[in-house]
Amino acid sequence: MTNSPIFDRIHRAIEQRKATMQLRSIPQYTDNNFIDLSTNSYLSLHCNASVLENARALTSQKYYGNLASRLVSEQSPLFSVLEQEIASWEQTECALLFNSGYAANVGILQALCTKDTEVFCDRLNHASIYDGIILSGAKLNRYRHCDMKELEERLKASCSKEKLIITDTVFSMDGDRAPLADICTLAKKYNCLIMVDEAHASGIFGNCANGLCEEDGVSDFVDIRMGTLSKSIAGLGGYCAVKSEFRDYFINFCRSFIYSTALPHPVLAHNISAIRFIRANPASGKQLLSMADSFRTGLHELGFSTLDSTTQIVPCLMESEEKALSLSAFLRNNGIIVPAIRPPTVPKGTARLRFSIFLGLTADKQHYILEQIKKWKSSL
Repeated sequence: MTNSPIFDRIHRAIEQRKATMQLRSIPQYTDNNFIDLSTNSYLSLHCNASVLENARALTSQKYYGNLASRLVSEQSPLFSVLEQEIASWEQTECALLFNSGYAANVGILQALCTKDTEVFCDRLNHASIYDGIILSGAKLNRYRHCDMKELEERLKASCSKEKLIITDTVFSMDGDRAPLADICTLAKKYNCLIMVDEAHASGIFGNCANGLCEEDGVSDFVDIRMGTLSKSIAGLGGYCAVKSEFRDYFINFCRSFIYSTALPHPVLAHNISAIRFIRANPASGKQLLSMADSFRTGLHELGFSTLDSTTQIVPCLMESEEKALSLSAFLRNNGIIVPAIRPPTVPKGTARLRFSIFLGLTADKQHYILEQIKKWKSSL
Protein backbone atom coordinates (compact mmCIF):
# COMPACT_ATOMS: atom_id res chain seq x y z
CA MET A 1 0.00 0.00 0.00
CA THR A 2 1.39 3.39 -1.02
CA ASN A 3 0.21 4.99 2.24
CA SER A 4 2.39 2.64 4.29
CA PRO A 5 4.92 4.31 6.63
CA ILE A 6 7.55 2.25 4.83
CA PHE A 7 7.15 4.47 1.75
CA ASP A 8 7.63 7.57 3.89
CA ARG A 9 10.86 6.15 5.29
CA ILE A 10 12.10 5.25 1.80
CA HIS A 11 11.35 8.78 0.54
CA ARG A 12 13.21 10.37 3.46
CA ALA A 13 16.24 8.13 2.94
CA ILE A 14 16.48 9.02 -0.75
CA GLU A 15 16.10 12.75 -0.07
CA GLN A 16 18.79 12.57 2.60
CA ARG A 17 21.21 10.94 0.17
CA LYS A 18 20.45 13.65 -2.41
CA ALA A 19 21.06 16.42 0.12
CA THR A 20 24.48 15.02 1.08
CA MET A 21 25.66 14.29 -2.50
CA GLN A 22 25.62 10.57 -1.74
CA LEU A 23 22.76 9.34 -3.93
CA ARG A 24 23.94 6.60 -6.26
CA SER A 25 22.68 5.54 -9.65
CA ILE A 26 23.73 2.91 -12.17
CA PRO A 27 26.14 4.43 -14.73
CA GLN A 28 25.52 3.83 -18.42
CA TYR A 29 28.59 3.49 -20.66
CA THR A 30 28.05 2.52 -24.29
CA ASP A 31 31.30 3.77 -25.82
CA ASN A 32 34.02 1.11 -25.87
CA ASN A 33 36.68 3.75 -26.47
CA PHE A 34 36.76 4.76 -22.80
CA ILE A 35 39.81 4.04 -20.66
CA ASP A 36 38.06 2.06 -17.92
CA LEU A 37 39.65 2.49 -14.50
CA SER A 38 36.59 1.16 -12.68
CA THR A 39 37.36 -2.41 -13.71
CA ASN A 40 38.04 -5.38 -11.45
CA SER A 41 39.60 -7.26 -14.38
CA TYR A 42 43.10 -6.32 -13.27
CA LEU A 43 44.84 -8.75 -15.64
CA SER A 44 42.44 -8.01 -18.53
CA LEU A 45 41.55 -11.70 -18.80
CA HIS A 46 37.98 -10.84 -19.85
CA CYS A 47 39.42 -10.08 -23.30
CA ASN A 48 42.43 -12.38 -23.36
CA ALA A 49 42.27 -14.42 -26.58
CA SER A 50 43.96 -17.48 -25.10
CA VAL A 51 41.67 -17.55 -22.06
CA LEU A 52 38.54 -17.15 -24.18
CA GLU A 53 39.58 -19.81 -26.68
CA ASN A 54 40.38 -22.38 -24.00
CA ALA A 55 37.11 -21.61 -22.24
CA ARG A 56 35.21 -22.22 -25.48
CA ALA A 57 36.96 -25.58 -25.84
CA LEU A 58 35.85 -26.59 -22.33
CA THR A 59 32.29 -25.54 -23.17
CA SER A 60 32.14 -27.40 -26.48
CA GLN A 61 29.08 -29.66 -26.89
CA LYS A 62 27.78 -28.77 -23.43
CA TYR A 63 24.53 -27.05 -22.49
CA TYR A 64 24.71 -23.45 -21.34
CA GLY A 65 22.34 -23.26 -18.40
CA ASN A 66 22.18 -24.99 -15.05
CA LEU A 67 19.41 -26.87 -13.36
CA ALA A 68 19.61 -27.01 -9.58
CA SER A 69 21.52 -26.58 -6.37
CA ARG A 70 24.58 -28.81 -6.33
CA LEU A 71 23.16 -30.69 -3.35
CA VAL A 72 20.18 -31.64 -5.51
CA SER A 73 21.97 -32.47 -8.75
CA GLU A 74 25.49 -31.59 -9.92
CA GLN A 75 25.01 -31.33 -13.67
CA SER A 76 28.50 -30.38 -14.83
CA PRO A 77 31.81 -32.21 -14.32
CA LEU A 78 33.51 -28.82 -14.41
CA PHE A 79 32.54 -28.11 -10.79
CA SER A 80 35.00 -30.74 -9.61
CA VAL A 81 37.58 -29.68 -12.19
CA LEU A 82 37.39 -26.06 -11.03
CA GLU A 83 37.54 -26.90 -7.33
CA GLN A 84 40.53 -29.18 -7.88
CA GLU A 85 42.23 -26.45 -9.92
CA ILE A 86 41.67 -23.92 -7.11
CA ALA A 87 42.90 -26.33 -4.41
CA SER A 88 46.04 -27.10 -6.41
CA TRP A 89 46.66 -23.39 -7.06
CA GLU A 90 46.08 -22.48 -3.41
CA GLN A 91 48.01 -25.56 -2.19
CA THR A 92 45.22 -26.66 0.14
CA GLU A 93 43.44 -29.98 0.64
CA CYS A 94 40.33 -28.84 -1.17
CA ALA A 95 38.12 -25.94 -2.20
CA LEU A 96 34.41 -25.17 -2.32
CA LEU A 97 32.76 -23.01 -4.97
CA PHE A 98 30.09 -20.36 -4.28
CA ASN A 99 28.03 -18.24 -6.67
CA SER A 100 29.84 -15.02 -5.72
CA GLY A 101 32.39 -13.66 -3.31
CA TYR A 102 29.56 -12.05 -1.38
CA ALA A 103 27.75 -15.39 -1.09
CA ALA A 104 30.97 -17.04 0.08
CA ASN A 105 31.63 -14.56 2.90
CA VAL A 106 28.03 -14.38 4.07
CA GLY A 107 27.52 -18.13 3.90
CA ILE A 108 30.80 -19.10 5.55
CA LEU A 109 30.44 -16.67 8.44
CA GLN A 110 26.77 -17.50 8.99
CA ALA A 111 27.69 -21.19 9.22
CA LEU A 112 30.96 -20.82 11.11
CA CYS A 113 29.93 -18.47 13.90
CA THR A 114 27.33 -18.60 16.66
CA LYS A 115 26.33 -16.30 19.50
CA ASP A 116 29.26 -17.81 21.43
CA THR A 117 31.79 -16.65 18.81
CA GLU A 118 33.58 -13.32 19.05
CA VAL A 119 34.75 -12.01 15.69
CA PHE A 120 37.65 -9.54 15.57
CA CYS A 121 37.15 -7.57 12.38
CA ASP A 122 39.17 -4.81 10.73
CA ARG A 123 37.02 -1.69 10.43
CA LEU A 124 37.64 -1.48 6.67
CA ASN A 125 36.74 -5.09 5.85
CA HIS A 126 34.32 -5.65 2.97
CA ALA A 127 30.59 -5.20 3.62
CA SER A 128 29.92 -8.89 2.91
CA ILE A 129 32.05 -9.80 5.93
CA TYR A 130 30.01 -7.55 8.19
CA ASP A 131 26.75 -8.90 6.77
CA GLY A 132 27.87 -12.48 7.44
CA ILE A 133 28.79 -11.66 11.03
CA ILE A 134 25.43 -9.98 11.61
CA LEU A 135 23.53 -12.96 10.17
CA SER A 136 25.46 -15.37 12.38
CA GLY A 137 24.52 -13.59 15.60
CA ALA A 138 28.18 -13.56 16.66
CA LYS A 139 29.68 -10.84 18.82
CA LEU A 140 31.35 -8.23 16.59
CA ASN A 141 34.55 -6.64 17.89
CA ARG A 142 35.95 -4.08 15.43
CA TYR A 143 39.53 -2.90 15.64
CA ARG A 144 41.06 0.19 14.01
CA HIS A 145 42.30 -0.38 10.48
CA CYS A 146 45.46 -2.52 10.54
CA ASP A 147 46.11 -1.49 14.17
CA MET A 148 47.77 -4.54 15.71
CA LYS A 149 48.24 -2.90 19.10
CA GLU A 150 44.50 -2.33 19.44
CA LEU A 151 43.72 -5.81 18.11
CA GLU A 152 45.90 -7.37 20.81
CA GLU A 153 44.29 -5.22 23.49
CA ARG A 154 40.86 -6.42 22.38
CA LEU A 155 41.99 -10.05 22.21
CA LYS A 156 43.53 -9.81 25.67
CA ALA A 157 40.31 -8.38 27.12
CA SER A 158 38.09 -11.02 25.53
CA CYS A 159 36.47 -13.72 27.67
CA SER A 160 34.96 -15.55 24.70
CA LYS A 161 35.79 -19.22 24.24
CA GLU A 162 35.53 -19.03 20.44
CA LYS A 163 37.54 -16.30 18.73
CA LEU A 164 37.89 -15.58 15.01
CA ILE A 165 40.10 -12.93 13.39
CA ILE A 166 38.98 -11.95 9.90
CA THR A 167 40.57 -9.50 7.49
CA ASP A 168 40.77 -8.51 3.87
CA THR A 169 44.31 -9.06 2.61
CA VAL A 170 44.12 -6.15 0.15
CA PHE A 171 41.60 -3.49 1.12
CA SER A 172 39.32 -2.56 -1.74
CA MET A 173 38.96 1.17 -1.09
CA ASP A 174 42.39 2.08 0.32
CA GLY A 175 44.55 -0.30 -1.71
CA ASP A 176 46.75 -1.18 1.27
CA ARG A 177 47.66 -4.59 2.69
CA ALA A 178 46.85 -6.31 5.96
CA PRO A 179 49.80 -7.12 8.27
CA LEU A 180 49.22 -10.85 7.92
CA ALA A 181 52.31 -12.05 9.76
CA ASP A 182 51.37 -9.99 12.83
CA ILE A 183 47.78 -11.22 12.68
CA CYS A 184 48.95 -14.84 12.55
CA THR A 185 51.23 -14.27 15.54
CA LEU A 186 48.34 -12.84 17.57
CA ALA A 187 46.00 -15.63 16.48
CA LYS A 188 48.43 -18.25 17.75
CA LYS A 189 48.98 -16.38 21.02
CA TYR A 190 45.26 -16.01 21.75
CA ASN A 191 44.03 -19.29 20.21
CA CYS A 192 42.02 -17.75 17.37
CA LEU A 193 40.82 -19.11 14.05
CA ILE A 194 41.89 -16.99 11.06
CA MET A 195 39.88 -16.23 7.92
CA VAL A 196 41.12 -13.95 5.15
CA ASP A 197 39.46 -12.45 2.08
CA GLU A 198 41.91 -12.57 -0.85
CA ALA A 199 39.45 -11.07 -3.36
CA HIS A 200 41.78 -8.29 -4.55
CA ALA A 201 45.03 -10.24 -4.06
CA SER A 202 44.41 -13.51 -5.91
CA GLY A 203 46.12 -13.59 -9.30
CA ILE A 204 48.52 -10.78 -8.41
CA PHE A 205 50.63 -11.50 -5.33
CA GLY A 206 53.00 -14.36 -4.57
CA ASN A 207 55.28 -16.55 -6.64
CA CYS A 208 52.30 -18.64 -7.72
CA ALA A 209 50.06 -15.56 -7.99
CA ASN A 210 47.60 -17.07 -5.53
CA GLY A 211 47.47 -14.19 -3.08
CA LEU A 212 49.05 -12.23 -0.27
CA CYS A 213 49.11 -15.20 2.12
CA GLU A 214 51.67 -16.86 -0.12
CA GLU A 215 53.66 -13.65 -0.62
CA ASP A 216 53.84 -13.07 3.14
CA GLY A 217 54.61 -16.73 3.90
CA VAL A 218 51.58 -17.35 6.12
CA SER A 219 49.49 -19.75 4.03
CA ASP A 220 49.97 -22.62 6.49
CA PHE A 221 48.73 -20.50 9.40
CA VAL A 222 45.48 -19.27 7.83
CA ASP A 223 42.50 -21.58 8.38
CA ILE A 224 40.10 -20.27 5.74
CA ARG A 225 41.22 -18.50 2.57
CA MET A 226 38.31 -16.98 0.72
CA GLY A 227 38.69 -15.68 -2.81
CA THR A 228 36.61 -14.47 -5.71
CA LEU A 229 36.52 -15.42 -9.37
CA SER A 230 35.25 -12.01 -10.50
CA LYS A 231 38.35 -9.83 -10.02
CA SER A 232 41.67 -10.87 -11.59
CA ILE A 233 40.04 -14.01 -12.99
CA ALA A 234 37.35 -11.86 -14.65
CA GLY A 235 34.69 -14.55 -14.29
CA LEU A 236 32.00 -15.12 -11.69
CA GLY A 237 31.88 -16.89 -8.36
CA GLY A 238 33.63 -17.14 -5.02
CA TYR A 239 35.45 -19.91 -3.23
CA CYS A 240 37.12 -21.00 -0.04
CA ALA A 241 40.37 -22.96 0.03
CA VAL A 242 40.34 -25.11 3.16
CA LYS A 243 40.94 -28.47 4.81
CA SER A 244 38.45 -31.21 3.97
CA GLU A 245 36.63 -31.01 7.31
CA PHE A 246 35.78 -27.35 6.72
CA ARG A 247 34.53 -28.19 3.23
CA ASP A 248 32.29 -30.97 4.54
CA TYR A 249 30.92 -28.63 7.19
CA PHE A 250 30.20 -25.79 4.77
CA ILE A 251 28.46 -28.11 2.31
CA ASN A 252 26.07 -29.07 5.09
CA PHE A 253 25.63 -25.75 6.89
CA CYS A 254 26.29 -22.85 4.44
CA ARG A 255 22.84 -21.62 3.47
CA SER A 256 24.13 -19.52 0.55
CA PHE A 257 25.64 -22.71 -0.89
CA ILE A 258 22.75 -25.06 -0.13
CA TYR A 259 19.88 -22.88 -1.33
CA SER A 260 21.32 -21.44 -4.57
CA THR A 261 21.09 -22.82 -8.07
CA ALA A 262 24.67 -23.50 -9.13
CA LEU A 263 26.74 -21.56 -11.67
CA PRO A 264 26.25 -22.38 -15.37
CA HIS A 265 28.75 -24.43 -17.34
CA PRO A 266 30.29 -21.60 -19.46
CA VAL A 267 31.10 -19.61 -16.31
CA LEU A 268 32.92 -22.61 -14.86
CA ALA A 269 34.82 -23.01 -18.13
CA HIS A 270 36.01 -19.39 -18.12
CA ASN A 271 37.08 -19.62 -14.47
CA ILE A 272 39.13 -22.76 -15.14
CA SER A 273 40.74 -21.27 -18.24
CA ALA A 274 41.63 -18.02 -16.48
CA ILE A 275 43.18 -19.72 -13.44
CA ARG A 276 45.26 -21.95 -15.69
CA PHE A 277 46.46 -18.88 -17.58
CA ILE A 278 47.43 -17.13 -14.34
CA ARG A 279 49.31 -20.19 -13.11
CA ALA A 280 51.21 -20.33 -16.39
CA ASN A 281 51.97 -16.57 -16.27
CA PRO A 282 52.50 -15.71 -12.58
CA ALA A 283 54.72 -12.70 -13.32
CA SER A 284 51.78 -10.68 -14.68
CA GLY A 285 50.96 -9.50 -11.16
CA LYS A 286 54.42 -8.03 -10.63
CA GLN A 287 54.10 -6.15 -13.93
CA LEU A 288 50.73 -4.79 -12.80
CA LEU A 289 52.11 -3.62 -9.45
CA SER A 290 54.97 -1.82 -11.20
CA MET A 291 52.46 0.05 -13.36
CA ALA A 292 50.50 1.03 -10.24
CA ASP A 293 53.68 2.37 -8.60
CA SER A 294 54.26 4.59 -11.62
CA PHE A 295 50.71 5.94 -11.56
CA ARG A 296 50.85 6.62 -7.81
CA THR A 297 54.03 8.62 -8.33
CA GLY A 298 52.24 10.71 -10.95
CA LEU A 299 49.39 11.51 -8.56
CA HIS A 300 51.83 12.44 -5.80
CA GLU A 301 53.60 14.84 -8.17
CA LEU A 302 50.23 16.53 -8.77
CA GLY A 303 49.80 16.97 -5.01
CA PHE A 304 47.27 14.22 -4.30
CA SER A 305 47.32 11.73 -1.44
CA THR A 306 46.97 8.03 -2.28
CA LEU A 307 46.74 7.05 1.41
CA ASP A 308 48.82 3.92 2.14
CA SER A 309 48.15 2.21 -1.18
CA THR A 310 50.83 -0.25 -2.32
CA THR A 311 48.71 -2.32 -4.70
CA GLN A 312 46.89 -2.09 -8.02
CA ILE A 313 44.09 -0.15 -6.26
CA VAL A 314 45.08 3.53 -6.17
CA PRO A 315 42.81 5.93 -4.26
CA CYS A 316 43.08 9.64 -4.99
CA LEU A 317 41.85 11.46 -1.90
CA MET A 318 39.59 14.46 -2.52
CA GLU A 319 38.59 17.33 -0.26
CA SER A 320 34.84 16.76 -0.60
CA GLU A 321 32.14 14.69 -2.24
CA GLU A 322 31.50 17.58 -4.63
CA LYS A 323 35.11 17.64 -5.86
CA ALA A 324 35.17 13.86 -6.21
CA LEU A 325 32.06 13.99 -8.39
CA SER A 326 33.43 16.95 -10.34
CA LEU A 327 36.72 15.24 -11.22
CA SER A 328 34.97 11.97 -12.06
CA ALA A 329 32.63 13.82 -14.45
CA PHE A 330 35.52 15.80 -15.99
CA LEU A 331 37.45 12.61 -16.69
CA ARG A 332 34.39 10.90 -18.12
CA ASN A 333 33.93 13.79 -20.54
CA ASN A 334 37.51 13.17 -21.64
CA GLY A 335 37.15 9.44 -22.22
CA ILE A 336 38.18 8.12 -18.81
CA ILE A 337 35.96 6.13 -16.46
CA VAL A 338 36.94 6.33 -12.80
CA PRO A 339 34.36 6.17 -10.00
CA ALA A 340 33.88 8.73 -7.26
CA ILE A 341 33.71 6.80 -3.99
CA ARG A 342 31.77 8.59 -1.27
CA PRO A 343 30.38 7.90 2.19
CA PRO A 344 28.91 5.60 3.37
CA THR A 345 31.13 3.32 1.26
CA VAL A 346 34.17 5.08 2.77
CA PRO A 347 34.40 7.00 6.08
CA LYS A 348 33.07 10.55 6.23
CA GLY A 349 35.60 13.09 5.00
CA THR A 350 37.50 10.61 2.82
CA ALA A 351 35.70 10.88 -0.54
CA ARG A 352 38.00 9.79 -3.32
CA LEU A 353 38.45 8.60 -6.84
CA ARG A 354 39.47 4.95 -6.98
CA PHE A 355 41.75 4.05 -9.87
CA SER A 356 41.86 0.32 -10.64
CA ILE A 357 45.09 -0.21 -12.56
CA PHE A 358 44.95 -2.97 -15.18
CA LEU A 359 47.30 -4.65 -17.63
CA GLY A 360 46.99 -2.69 -20.84
CA LEU A 361 47.16 0.72 -19.17
CA THR A 362 50.16 1.85 -21.18
CA ALA A 363 52.57 4.63 -20.23
CA ASP A 364 50.93 6.84 -22.87
CA LYS A 365 47.48 6.24 -21.35
CA GLN A 366 48.79 6.96 -17.87
CA HIS A 367 50.32 10.21 -19.11
CA TYR A 368 47.03 11.22 -20.75
CA ILE A 369 45.04 10.52 -17.57
CA LEU A 370 47.44 12.49 -15.39
CA GLU A 371 47.38 15.40 -17.86
CA GLN A 372 43.57 15.52 -17.65
CA ILE A 373 43.70 15.52 -13.85
CA LYS A 374 46.21 18.37 -14.02
CA LYS A 375 43.87 20.34 -16.31
CA TRP A 376 40.94 19.80 -13.93
CA LYS A 377 42.99 20.92 -10.95
CA SER A 378 44.21 24.07 -12.71
CA SER A 379 40.62 25.01 -13.58
CA LEU A 380 39.52 25.24 -9.95
